[in-house]
Amino acid sequence: MSPTLSGHLRRPPGPAGYPVVGCGPDLVRDLVGTFTRAWREYGDIVSFRLPGKRNLFLIVHPDHIKHVLDDRQPNYPKDPLSVGKFEPWVGQGLFTSNGDFHFRQRRLAQPAFKGSRISGFGPAMVEATSDLVRDWHGRATREETFDITPEMFRLALTIVMQTLFSTDVSSRAGELARAVRICNAYTNVRLQRFVELPQALPSKARSRFLRARATLDSFVYGLIAERRRDPAPPDDLLTRFLNAQDEQTGERMSDKQLRDEVVTMFLGGYETTALSLVWAFSLLSRHPEAERKVRSEVAEVCGDREPAASDLPRLRYLRAFYQEVLRLYPSVWTLSRSPLEDDEIGGYHIPAGSQVFISPYLMHRHAGFWENPEGFRPERFEKSATGGAPLYAYIPFSRGPRLCPGSSVAVLEAPLVIARMLQDYRLTLAGGHVCEPTSNVFLYPRAGMPMRLQHFKSTGEGAA
Repeated sequence: MSPTLSGHLRRPPGPAGYPVVGCGPDLVRDLVGTFTRAWREYGDIVSFRLPGKRNLFLIVHPDHIKHVLDDRQPNYPKDPLSVGKFEPWVGQGLFTSNGDFHFRQRRLAQPAFKGSRISGFGPAMVEATSDLVRDWHGRATREETFDITPEMFRLALTIVMQTLFSTDVSSRAGELARAVRICNAYTNVRLQRFVELPQALPSKARSRFLRARATLDSFVYGLIAERRRDPAPPDDLLTRFLNAQDEQTGERMSDKQLRDEVVTMFLGGYETTALSLVWAFSLLSRHPEAERKVRSEVAEVCGDREPAASDLPRLRYLRAFYQEVLRLYPSVWTLSRSPLEDDEIGGYHIPAGSQVFISPYLMHRHAGFWENPEGFRPERFEKSATGGAPLYAYIPFSRGPRLCPGSSVAVLEAPLVIARMLQDYRLTLAGGHVCEPTSNVFLYPRAGMPMRLQHFKSTGEGAA
């Protein structure tokens, strides 16, 4: 233990790291692995030493997570160091903003993610998936093996633009998805640097980032201009943002503010769902009995017709399966906050200005709150929305006032996509492929997800 700090409170235990640089190199090299090893060795509150006087803490306990995300949420805004590295890409949208501005924008967005409006997204989600099913017909006939990751990105982007912004981007979805991935990859590298390079310094990576961001900006600003000219715009999220007025000044959002919110939806509204689908299909391949149960249920509920949002209450096992996917592979695998004032968590001193990391990925693997935490057991969610664990032990979409507003879209979209895909195809992991997550902005598979595509009926098993 380190010496007493702030009176009787001490610094949490943790690895000392290397002289001068502390744990920095390990965190840069493998954030997932370093967090996992430190948590298992030191417990539910871990301190990491970094260069200079920076403090970084990892917390993995539902009580402590509730303290940060709910009980003392105003004292824990988003970490400015991380936010500052996202801002060149996403600007000041819901993802990066804090305080009154964040909650004002959130109030504007919230109605787009509730009630009958969400269920009304179902037909567009299924139609986009059916388009992909048709596109894959030749590949399935040839039984091709390919990385499904970019395909899920293209599908999810098409869906989010159609449902939230009433815009068909199917012809450009691949181009836009690639641009998003370039921007995220550049941001991820910056997030893992502990010594920031001057942004004016030219580099190939920065040039690629700027070109990708320009591609997205051109598309988004064009979309905004077109919507402003529309005499009868659709009642969607973009129109709601366009019509929103500041309660005190009466001002409307600028094009830059609108751009930032649309790009934020690129980041949080499609990439997270796309990655959850990638992990879902890998788990179906690794667990044939779960695949059999999902197929049987879809066949029983939907028959030969396409699935619909109204089917989901009866697709109980499929919904439990997807909740288990989110437990094992939450797309947003870490959240970072920074206390405005000194605080105490679990009897330890947390200084103002620290970086406090919460990891859903690790919380979902805590043996103190999950039975067989590393095991794949969808059944744990059939009777409980939290799998029998405490509320703040299951946080795939965060919790508290900053709970992801699009979570209701994800839990509608992904099961519908899975159900529709399984009606036509079987996806089998390439032989010898290891499904390992990597330390990215989101939880990407380290080496992609190469899978063999087959027409389902050609496997000779039928739909039961």
